[in-house]
Parts: sequence; C-alpha cells; structure tokens
Amino acid sequence: MTASTPDDTTEKHDHTSRSRGRRPAPKAGVFFRFGFPLLVVGAAAIVLLLWREGAKAVLDTTDGTQIDVVDDPAEPGFRAFATPTPTLVVAHVDDDDALVGVTVLARTSLDDGGSLVIYSPDMLISTDRGDTVLHERYAEAGVEGIEATIADYMQFGFTDDPMVMEPDRFALFLKPLETIPFFLTDDLVTVDADGAEEIVYESGFTQYGYEDLAQIYQWRNPSERDDGRFTRQLAVWEAWLAAIGDIEDEAELLAATLPFDDGLPPFLRAFAAGTADLEVVPAVPIDFDAERPFYTLAPGRDAWPIEKGREMVPLPASFATANWPTVQLLDGTGNTENRAEFLPAVVAAGVEITVIGNALSFDVAETFVAHHDPATEEAAALVAAALGVEVRFEEDPGQPAQLTVTVGADFAETLARLSG
Repeated sequence: MTASTPDDTTEKHDHTSRSRGRRPAPKAGVFFRFGFPLLVVGAAAIVLLLWREGAKAVLDTTDGTQIDVVDDPAEPGFRAFATPTPTLVVAHVDDDDALVGVTVLARTSLDDGGSLVIYSPDMLISTDRGDTVLHERYAEAGVEGIEATIADYMQFGFTDDPMVMEPDRFALFLKPLETIPFFLTDDLVTVDADGAEEIVYESGFTQYGYEDLAQIYQWRNPSERDDGRFTRQLAVWEAWLAAIGDIEDEAELLAATLPFDDGLPPFLRAFAAGTADLEVVPAVPIDFDAERPFYTLAPGRDAWPIEKGREMVPLPASFATANWPTVQLLDGTGNTENRAEFLPAVVAAGVEITVIGNALSFDVAETFVAHHDPATEEAAALVAAALGVEVRFEEDPGQPAQLTVTVGADFAETLARLSG
C-alpha cells in the first residue's frame, strides 16, 4: 500500500467536495425547534431524579422495607457511603529502569494533609506469601508487583493507580517551581576507572533546578549504603512540599502541583495544605559484607508495618489477598464520637467499611455484628470474635454491605476488653 502525501489527501478532499456540492439545510419544524428541546430537558431531569432516589434507596434499606430519607447526620437512620482513604504507591526508577526507591502516600483529606513513607529498593519484605526484596520484585512484576507487596505488608489496598517515576518525569513534576532550596549533607561524586573522584553536586545549601533535584533523588555514591540515599530522598520530599506549602495564591498552587485531579497532584496539594507526616521505614542493613546489603526492620519494630498502615489509612480499602467483608458501621448511642472511637477496632478486625451512619434508634444496649445473608455467617462470626461481641442474623440481602456493626452503650467496656 502506498501512503498518500499531504498534497494527495488535499486534492482528493477538494475533489470530493466539489463533486457533491452543497445544499442549504432545510428549516426545522416547529416541534423540533421548540418542543423537542423541552422533552430532552424533561427526560434528563427525570433520569437524574430516578438516579438520586435509587442511590438513596440503597442506603435507606435496613430491614427489607423502604424508610424515609434521613439527611441529618445526627438523626437515627442516617447513612452515607464511606470513601476509602486515598492511597498511592510511586516506584522511582533511574534512567535504566532500575528501582531506586518506593514512596507510599496516603491523604486524609484535601485540608488535613496526610502521611508519606519511603522504602529502600533493597528492603527485604516478609509477608504470608514469602520474602522478597523490592528491587527484585520490581524487576519481576513491575510497579503492580510493588503495589501488591506493600499492600500485603501494610494491610491496606491502594485507591489510585500506581506510578512509575523516571527522572525525566519527576523533573516535570518539579519543574513548575523552577528552583527549590535544598541542603545537601554530603558531596555527590563519580569515580572513574582509575579511581579518581569527581564532585558532581557539592554539599551545602543551594537553590537547585528541577532537573538537578531529580538527579539527586536517584543518586547513590559508589561507596554509599542505601540508607544515605533514602535519607536524602526524604529530604527532597520535605524541601519540595515546603516550597509548595509557601504558595498562598490558589491559582499558583494549582499550577505548581499540576492541575490534575488524579495521580500525584491531589496528594501534593493535600500535603502542602495540611499536616504532612513524612518518614523512612525504620530499617537497618543486614549482611554487611555484601556488595549491596539488604535492609530489614530494626529490632523491636516487627509490628511497624501494620501499625503504620492503620495510622496512615483510617478507612482502608480491601486488596487482592485480603478479601475483606464489607461493613456498615452504625451508631446506636446518639453520640457519633462513640462510633468514631470504635472505628479503629472494627478496621483491625479485617473489614472494609463502606457505609457509616446511625442505627434506627439510639437505645442500643450492646454492640453486635449482624449478617444479612446465610452466606456471610462465617465472616460475621470472625469479625464478632475479633471484637468480642455477639453475632446476630438479620435477614436482608438488600443491605448495602455484607455485615453491619452497631455500636451500643457498652462500647467502652468492649474496647477495654480488647485493649486488656
């Protein structure tokens, strides 16, 4: 097949237009000019109404019967969908697509900031599925493998698609600020074949351009262990977020973080607007004699992954190997603070909370777990055992979640038993 040149295409198009000619469009009739648009608007309004009422009906079904819509969060019967805490994993790679670091981010909301954790590519991760080193996992399964490994390790799912951050892509994220003030604690050097050392980035305080800072992020000196690099990576995040946080104009902030509603930009804006909790994994090197030692959790920090996960992600999403049951968490006491206080214990029982609201009455004496379909009896029993409460069967397959946890007046005693 011979490709047409731009000139050939133009000639064919002009010829076709001339051969067909042009005729004026006929005038629309009165119905299509006036009546039809009104029908379209009316139909759209009906569709919107049906969608809204249908969505409300899902939340308002409690015992197989339709109840009135409750819009007041303080009233019995109120319920709302619970949005999982937004989470994201970023795999930083060098120009050769080798893993140089993993960043895990969670944001509580746009105004309240969030948490960020940095993993070394040499981190040895131990889960029920076995042991793996992150840079080996990336080489085998890409960023999806990294995401699955961290999900198993920290016990929460990720709501956003994982990102691979090459140096050029990272530079594009840094570019809107042009320069960022950064203190480099050590010289960054190269060593030639003769062992001669050349300083590329000198230690000290400098206004670095975005391309240089992207290079500094991936840099590791020839004789440097990776704890030097991931500590430096944390400092880059701190400097970057501090520079974003200094921007007061809303339009400038949007431009500095790139005006997108998914991926990394919303996390940058949240961290800049609120409190940002940034840290590296508490790890220490093992096998010191190896050319590239692995890192493992510091002594006494074995519980860190799950504890940190619960701290970062108050409402975790389920993930591939978890298969958590969905739960609606209801307050039966008239004080929603009781429900909030009980929420971490429910999350720790291994569930995904999809609905939060109030029971039909506020005189519930005992906290309990209800399942609404015989098929979920086993899941309900496991959650009830984890909470130390009774399980009930309230048949209603139409409920918006598989299980219902209702907080009763005895919640404080229940929490005391769990902590004791």
